[in-house]
Amino acid sequence: MPRRNAQGFGAYLVLQVPGILLAGLILLLLHRWAGLPSGWAIGLFVLWVLKDLAMLPLLRDVFAPLHTGPETLLGARAVAQERLAPGGYVLLGGERWRAKSLRPHEVIAPGTAVIVRAARGLTLVVEAEGSVAARKGREVSHEGGVGQPGVAGL
Repeated sequence: MPRRNAQGFGAYLVLQVPGILLAGLILLLLHRWAGLPSGWAIGLFVLWVLKDLAMLPLLRDVFAPLHTGPETLLGARAVAQERLAPGGYVLLGGERWRAKSLRPHEVIAPGTAVIVRAARGLTLVVEAEGSVAARKGREVSHEGGVGQPGVAGL
């Protein structure tokens, strides 16, 4: 997450630099040609920069890169809408998704909280939330592969 914020800050800063430079140039010209006191010019420039910094929290998400694709679903919590034996539907983020149980022999009852472990196309591979502790240390990819020997062909 800190990397995302740093990228958003960098993009915001790059877009603000021309405005900051233009404000500085205008204030410098007003100081030299119109007699604007240097204290006022410096104060107005500082206010301009502070304004840009104050706007950053409001616009941070606009400049942050979007995260899309099946990897964004890994680890998400969903609820089984119907019996998964091994396939059925789950509700994830207000959307109904086709899902398949991580363990084909395991039946997941409707209303059970499940965790997304992989995504194969538009089908999610899930497991019951209670069985997560038993799987500690296993890795899952967005292609549906499980990083534990002996588990293949989901």
